[in-house]
This record gives sequence, C-alpha cells and structure tokens, in this order.
Amino acid sequence: MSPDKAPTMIIPSGTDIEVDVHGQLTIRTPGNLVIQDSGNFATLESVNGSIRIESNAEVEAVNVRCAETCFIEGTLTAWKVTAESIHLEDTAKANIVLQETERLEVGQGARLVGNFRDEKELFYLFSRFAGELRALPIFSERKKVSGIDEEQEAEELSRSLLAGSAEDESSQEVVVTPPEVPVPAPAPAAPNGALPDPLFFSLVILEREFTRPSYGPTSQRAIEELVKLLRGRDLETLRLTYRTLFGRIVEPGKDVQRVHELIESHFKPGGAAG
Repeated sequence: MSPDKAPTMIIPSGTDIEVDVHGQLTIRTPGNLVIQDSGNFATLESVNGSIRIESNAEVEAVNVRCAETCFIEGTLTAWKVTAESIHLEDTAKANIVLQETERLEVGQGARLVGNFRDEKELFYLFSRFAGELRALPIFSERKKVSGIDEEQEAEELSRSLLAGSAEDESSQEVVVTPPEVPVPAPAPAAPNGALPDPLFFSLVILEREFTRPSYGPTSQRAIEELVKLLRGRDLETLRLTYRTLFGRIVEPGKDVQRVHELIESHFKPGGAAG
C-alpha cells in the first residue's frame, strides 16, 4: 500500500501501549477500541467503552477487558474475557477459556468454544475426564503406530488443551459449560504409578512453557528440572525443592504461576499428598 493510501492511526490521550517480557503487546485505552488487523496481545482493555474485533481480524489475547460490550465479528482466541456482554456476529469464531459477563449473545452461524466461569471449573472438568483425555485417539493411535513417547504425548496434549480447539471448521454448534459446577475435593493419586491429575496437568503446561524463547537459561534450567521430577514421578524431591525451583524462574508467565499454585495445593496439608 502506498503511503498516501495508508490509513491514519489515532492514539487517544490516556492510552497506554506496552510490550511485556514475552514480547506481547498490551493496549489500554479510556474509550472504545477497534481491532482491524490480526495480532497477538497480552491485554486489550477499554476502560470506559467497548472493544470490537472486525471481520478480517484473527486476534489472540491473554486478557480482554472492557466496561461495555466485546463485539466479535472475526476470530478471537483468549484466556479470559471480562465485559458487560459478549456479542458474536453470525460469522464470528471465539475460543474463550474463561469469561466474566452478564450477557452472552451468539449469532446463528457463530461458534463459541470454552466459556468456563473460572479456573477451578476448568481444572475440575479436566480432572473429571483425565482418563478420557489420555485416551484420545490422537494420542493413543500415534503411540501405537509411531511409538510416540510420553514426552511427545504431553506436548501434543498441551497443544490440544491450551492452544485452542481442533473442531471441524464447518461445525456451528455452541459449546458451553454448565452454569454451576461444584468444586470437588483434591483428586487422589492415580493408579499404576500415574501422576495425580493436578501434577499431570502441571507437567503438560511445563512441557509447553519450556519451549518458549522468552525464558532465559536460568529459568529454562529450573523448568527443565521440574519437568524431570514430574516425569520421573519423584514426588518427594519435588515436594522439597519446588519452591526453590520456582523462585529461579525470572518473571514467570501466567501459566507457570498456575502450575506453582497447582503444585502448592497438591502438597499443602489436606491436599492430595497430605
């Protein structure tokens, strides 16, 4: 596009634009925010207005927050959306893990995947069906045919659970969780030497985080040691050293912080290891 045809970008007074340690952009503006092009973001926030993702945009964000409505015409993949309401146009696609809204409006041809109320509900569902997740054909068949080992299986599972949905693009169903799900007591240790569910999901997440280039050598060594302890089922050493190892991870991301909380809750008195 020639310079004379390029659109003008206006940054309103009071707008904050930052880049975090992981190279993700954060945009916080006092009024309405319109995203016209695809991109990856840490946070998109409209303090007093609405956020609109236009039809040609494919947006990935950790957090999306606005005081009024989050309009989605294109595609949004987000860990958490906080808004008065979420509105999906007919051709919109949204993969939203957690949402805090008063209203949800979904067009006839739109697709919504996820929509959990909070992280406890999310991990409750994963723990309820941990056996089914491990037995998914995508993992069991590849292990039989290609001899995929446990490390590769964990990596595949992390992509499936944390990187978005793999459903058929032609599907138009809306997938939501029940509005009220009780949070159970911590799960007991799995049989046959398998990891308890909180530690299994910790391993899945850490396998993915270890590959991120944003972590330096010291942080990577600490994550690698945590992965080795989980893979080797050395839970006693993990109990004695996990706080020290997490302390060596410089500026941990939200996923690593969640793993710390999972392991902490597993080993605390009254937890699964208590």
